[in-house]
Amino acid sequence: MKKDISTNHLIECSDVFADIANVNLMPEEIRLSAGDLEEVRLDYSYKDLEGEPRRLFRDSFKKVKKVGCYLAFLGFESQTGVCNVMPVRDMGYNYLVYQNQIRRIVAENRERGKDAYSKVLHDDQKLLPVSTIVLYFGKEKWKKPLTLKDMLDIPEGQEEFWENMIPDYKIHVISMLHQPEEVRQRYQSDYRVVADYLACFDQGKDKMMEQMRGNKKKLLHVEQTLDMLNAFSGDRRFEEIKNMYQEMEEDEKGEKSNMCDLLDAVEEEGVKRGISQGISQGISVGEEKRAREDARRMMEDGVPVEKIASYVDVTPEVLEEWLK
Repeated sequence: MKKDISTNHLIECSDVFADIANVNLMPEEIRLSAGDLEEVRLDYSYKDLEGEPRRLFRDSFKKVKKVGCYLAFLGFESQTGVCNVMPVRDMGYNYLVYQNQIRRIVAENRERGKDAYSKVLHDDQKLLPVSTIVLYFGKEKWKKPLTLKDMLDIPEGQEEFWENMIPDYKIHVISMLHQPEEVRQRYQSDYRVVADYLACFDQGKDKMMEQMRGNKKKLLHVEQTLDMLNAFSGDRRFEEIKNMYQEMEEDEKGEKSNMCDLLDAVEEEGVKRGISQGISQGISVGEEKRAREDARRMMEDGVPVEKIASYVDVTPEVLEEWLK
């Protein structure tokens, strides 16, 4: 749930939404920008099989327009695990949006005194297309289900009959884990930082931090990006960076808004804490524990052992013992 929520908070940002669509969906001749996307409701009301009122919530959903004309509705559903009922869920999402469009047009027709009666809509009244894309962040390969028919128990020997009787429904799944370098280079938004992290997801925290340290891209959505990195990595350093960032003055936030500078700032803060503890004059058990934690974090951030030892004012031998 934490991964889903943090992912949606970042992807809901229109520039990130457009960026992911451009890299993974759109042909070269169609490029979306944040200005092409309009916010729409993420919740829809409906009645279940027992007639009880329910609400359905979308993850990320926008109305797409170009040159002042509305073109379509586009939604992203984030999944960290394979969902065996995704084709039916996807059908439900899209059905409700189509149904709402019909209701709106019917209401407008009645207001103008041009009811289409049994036709519901006039022949020239069309609906905007609706597309839902599954952004899959799981490790296991999503093999099935990719279509409605993948979910159906069709009697042996009757496949051809039911193939002709039942219209199929296909979902579109994009695997966001381990995207290759040539794909990641095309991201222009803050999602590039996340994509680079996900590319080395299985290579350990040191490799991931090395990737982060080399990133000089200025972030527009610092807190949302850090939340997503924290959720996927389980590394509390991202939470510490976010807390430190929130305490910064506005002008300092503008100066330190890339991952490299943010990691350096946390490292410097750790150094200040270590020095302020008065380690060289002898420290209490509680203070030693904090110093050990600071030293371990700096080690994970790639700070050389000699530097860490001088910061916390202990010999390299003692530091080595601490870090075992």
